[in-house]
Amino acid sequence: MIASPADARKKKKNQKTAETEYVELEPDKPANEYKALPDSYHRPAKQPKITNNIPFVGNYAHGIDVSHYQGSINWSETAKDPNVGFAYIKATEGTDLVDDMYDYNLREARRCGVKTGSYHFFRPNYSAEAQFRNFTRVVNRKNQDLLPLIDVEVTGSVTIETMHTRLLEFLRLVTNEYGKRPVIYTGRNFYNKYFAGYSAFKAYQFMIAQYTADEPLLNGGDDFIMWQYTSHGRVKGIRGEVDQSRFRGRHSLSEILYR
Repeated sequence: MIASPADARKKKKNQKTAETEYVELEPDKPANEYKALPDSYHRPAKQPKITNNIPFVGNYAHGIDVSHYQGSINWSETAKDPNVGFAYIKATEGTDLVDDMYDYNLREARRCGVKTGSYHFFRPNYSAEAQFRNFTRVVNRKNQDLLPLIDVEVTGSVTIETMHTRLLEFLRLVTNEYGKRPVIYTGRNFYNKYFAGYSAFKAYQFMIAQYTADEPLLNGGDDFIMWQYTSHGRVKGIRGEVDQSRFRGRHSLSEILYR
């Protein structure tokens, strides 16, 4: 989703893109460098078509997620885009990193009427409690329209048992604080390797990234509520590219509304 160093604004060029089908999620730099930009994802062989031009047609509300990487967003224009029915804004990462555009993006998006939520980039190699403190000192639950989103796309070189233990503790703390379970974001491949088949995560809703023309298929036929279908989206009011997502199947925006 949104985790690359602020001083490295170019996406990696050392990987072939023509044959890439599924998005792989991996950080560009070590965790001790400031993170506020999107990871470098592979560009799929073909981009999916947006079949709904209006986000609230049926269940298929479209939305975006943003961070420092998008620079100064003109939210008055972004709010007019028919494919911006909601927005997730990067707030924090790890134990002490804060996206320096978070306050501006949250304030302006909500002022312009965009349903808005906040997300944290989870680092499994750090304490769940310390990451929770970082998130809650920045994110005021009174200013949230959407459930918190937890971005999980790296292992931090810890064992899967340690990753699961710390993540579940973090999710528990966030649930207790907000009174509702957060949503988990990850890539299709990461999900199938680290989440599929683990009953402890069945209680959580997922947003799944896969940049292809077809919706992701998860191991075991597992359900998910949102599909992040491109990292190369274009919407009004944002210079450059932005991640875009939409709801799928029977799912709708009402499932992630905080209030």
